[in-house]
Amino acid sequence: MKKFTIMTLLENMLGKYYKAETSLEEEKELKSAVINDAEQLVEQKIFSFYQEEAAVPQGLESDLFAAIEKESNKKKGTRRRLYSIISATAMVVIVLSVFLDVKTKKKTKLEDQFFVMEQALFQVSESLQPTQEQDEMLVLWVDDDVEIIIN
Repeated sequence: MKKFTIMTLLENMLGKYYKAETSLEEEKELKSAVINDAEQLVEQKIFSFYQEEAAVPQGLESDLFAAIEKESNKKKGTRRRLYSIISATAMVVIVLSVFLDVKTKKKTKLEDQFFVMEQALFQVSESLQPTQEQDEMLVLWVDDDVEIIIN
């Protein structure tokens, strides 16, 4: 009789459970009763499966923190590489700018020196220009702007 009463009680509780009319306490009692009962094979397998799956695996927390730390370190490594690349690029730009500036200044200085020489040669040429009286002239050098002539 006791077995029949327990079975009826279990069947009633299972009926309420499948209709979603049980409280959390009733579900806990039902699950423990079904798992311990040898005759409820289908529900026993279902409840035992859910009970095993509901348990948090050991070491899960440490594994999660290790994965988070690894990902964080990977991002830090990526940032460091990015900063290194940016720094190297900035150095190349600075060196290139200085080189081009020095080259431009050197070219400007050479052009200025050439202009001074050209002006000096022009003044020498002007002072040595033959007058109408002189017939013999010796032309040393002729350019678009400069002529070197000796009498």
